[in-house]
Amino acid sequence: MALDGIRMPDGCYADGTWELSVHVTDLNRDVTLRVTGEVHIGGVMLKLVEKLEKRTPTTCKKRLV
Repeated sequence: MALDGIRMPDGCYADGTWELSVHVTDLNRDVTLRVTGEVHIGGVMLKLVEKLEKRTPTTCKKRLV
């Protein structure tokens, strides 16, 4: 992700995004997404699924289908 925005004194960037923490109860997993206010709920759900697919073992994917 490109770091556009203002660098703050603590070293973080103020770029209009924030971290959204989500707990997926069926998988017992906590996932953190970086979102903006312009992303609608469908976009957030898509990001969540994409992130879960990257880390979900193949055996779990078969059960989800």
